[in-house]
Amino acid sequence: MIANNYFSEDTDLQVIFNQLLDWDSIIRETEGEGFFDHQTFIKTKNPRFEMAPSTKEEAMELYTSSLDAMGDFFGKDVSQKSQTMDRNELKYSNGKVIFPKETIEIYEKFRNTGLMAYSISREAGGLAFPATVGALYAMLMARADVSFCMTTTLLNLAQIVARFGTPEQIETYATKAATGECLFAMSLTEPDYGSDLNNVRTVAVKQEDGSYRLTGTKRFISQGCGLGENPALLLTLARTGKSEGGARGLSVFIVKSQDVFVAGIEKKMGIHASPTCEIVYENTYGEILGEEGLGLTRYTAGMTNFMRLVSASGGCGGGAAGYYECVKYANERKQFGKPIAEIPAVAEMIHKIKRETNAMRLLTLETARVIDMYQHHQIRMEKAGKDDREIRKDEKVKYWSTLASTLTPMAKYYSSEEGHKCANLAVQVFGGAGYTEDYDISRMFRDSRINTIYEGTSQIHVRIATGAILAGMAGDGNFRKYLNSLKAEIPTPSQFLLEQERVLEEAIREMRGIQEETRKETVAENLMIQMSRYLCSLLYEKAIFKIADSNIKEVWEKDCLAYVIDSAAIAQSCLYRIQNFG
Repeated sequence: MIANNYFSEDTDLQVIFNQLLDWDSIIRETEGEGFFDHQTFIKTKNPRFEMAPSTKEEAMELYTSSLDAMGDFFGKDVSQKSQTMDRNELKYSNGKVIFPKETIEIYEKFRNTGLMAYSISREAGGLAFPATVGALYAMLMARADVSFCMTTTLLNLAQIVARFGTPEQIETYATKAATGECLFAMSLTEPDYGSDLNNVRTVAVKQEDGSYRLTGTKRFISQGCGLGENPALLLTLARTGKSEGGARGLSVFIVKSQDVFVAGIEKKMGIHASPTCEIVYENTYGEILGEEGLGLTRYTAGMTNFMRLVSASGGCGGGAAGYYECVKYANERKQFGKPIAEIPAVAEMIHKIKRETNAMRLLTLETARVIDMYQHHQIRMEKAGKDDREIRKDEKVKYWSTLASTLTPMAKYYSSEEGHKCANLAVQVFGGAGYTEDYDISRMFRDSRINTIYEGTSQIHVRIATGAILAGMAGDGNFRKYLNSLKAEIPTPSQFLLEQERVLEEAIREMRGIQEETRKETVAENLMIQMSRYLCSLLYEKAIFKIADSNIKEVWEKDCLAYVIDSAAIAQSCLYRIQNFG
């Protein structure tokens, strides 16, 4: 793979970071009007809060320097180990998972950077960065290596313990993740139920000392074995022994990987260096996280939303990897007396990867911004002991969380699907060489496929988002208001954007007129595609008017025009399918 700084040497990412993101509002909402964590440091001198910024300028310097260091480490260190880690794979023997030595070495090296705990609170020793910075982190990591990106992002699930755990749990568990002494894993899925978490059958029985004993089996648990000498903490969804069925009977428990039996690991198409484990609980000790009965509705929702944003970022990272590898190869590879980059069909494939990658980035980072607009405020209210009902009624939480609940599945769906399509195009640019294991591009293609499956398949996200879209677009619904606010920032919307809007409105009317639920679900993906591409088009055209450099602006205008033309054509085909299916 190309070895350079994946942040500072990515021209488009620099444009997005420096010119397109609304850092004023992101910093204000993340750090608070009074820069709360800095004030905590002033009062307590607690070294965990020492890096907390006291001004917008300090915050920007902190975010920029950390992303630069992350881009350097993943672009020059991790990327150069990816192919080796993939080929050496993982081995399993008698309940133990054996990692390639390169994975252990790179993990220890990463621990020493101090960059690992990007989403964990400062209270627990983490960096407490905005979701926007976390999304950028994941883009850089996924470009270098999807497997290692999984390891690092899962570790940041410790934020759930830092948010909802007792002071003792924060000190015992979350702080160790912040230093990389232990990893984290979501232990949700079961062999017979997959994504149907309402029907989880693992049982937790409360003991006299307040602890629980868990019995059951979990499958497809990423990083459930820890890594080398570093154990994992399994955030395990289980049914409390005395509770009723359904979501109300489920709770989340903290379980140490040393206390469970790893029955095996999956042999997978891709992400070969990321262990996907089957975990057996046999009267296993566990500590409850938060309250009984809120496991699925509160704690698991927080985990899955975080990882869905990571998955969306992974599509962006994979797209960037494919683009830059293709540019390099196409300019070096000669056919018919010239570099294949000069062949129009090849040039268009590369251009398509570029514009789709930037569209994914804009959508994913907009989703992260929306999360930043309420999540930190909500957590501060929780930490202040505010009642759940009061928090839910808070205008800021209510408005932005409703938007986030629509955007998160959209970003996850769109970026994972388009990221895989970009990887497919990248293989095609490489031709026969791309189908071999001589180049990284084949591994990148295999790895990109998981993005459309884990953290909920694309089809699940279509189902989640479609209802929210139809509800939010009713009358003066919140989502309609939100889209209109974005459109209002575009001085002169293109005819292709306006065409998408017209076709989208017609599709929404058609969807509302479908009475048969089976048919509605069958064609729902078409509405998801239309809405995702319309939102990306809004963000793309809005971006053009914010770019200062005339040369860069000219390139982005060309990319944007091609994207909105594609999107207008796709919107019409989606409408045709909605109108005529069945």
